[in-house]
Amino acid sequence: MRIKDEDFDKILNKLVASTRSPRGRFSAENSWKMLERRLFVRRNLRTLWIRVASTAAIVLLCVASWAAYQYIYLAPIRQQEAPTATSTTTPSTQRQGPLVFKQQPLQEIARQLSATFNVHICIEGDSLQNYRMTATFQEGENLTEILDLLKEAGNFTYNQANDTITLTSKLN
Repeated sequence: MRIKDEDFDKILNKLVASTRSPRGRFSAENSWKMLERRLFVRRNLRTLWIRVASTAAIVLLCVASWAAYQYIYLAPIRQQEAPTATSTTTPSTQRQGPLVFKQQPLQEIARQLSATFNVHICIEGDSLQNYRMTATFQEGENLTEILDLLKEAGNFTYNQANDTITLTSKLN
């Protein structure tokens, strides 16, 4: 036998009306609120479960959409930026570690720079080839920066044409 909602309400009303307590602590109005709280706990738990589940679903959708964005849009961009084995590499990417020159002739410095940056460096004049320099260059500096600093320290200029750099003495 199932109790209909109307019968259930009648039974609850009788129960509330029959509740008597000293000093009116459990009046009919307060008793109804207490009974409602006890009877509708499942409804509150269901509401809490729905809220937690919907929050988890939203978080899952956000993570999934971010992963799709990464896969569709950002992955091709990263692949385009990555150097391939057949592509030519820039001179600044081939160098590893600092370059240190201690009282070395410019001819030796040019030889090391040529090997490091894959360029051909020619020096015009014997006096310029034997000019000794001391310098330390960190890993982040490229060939142009190094040559500019050496040019300022030494008394020479340089010209670059394709993969050949020519060092010449400054005219006084």
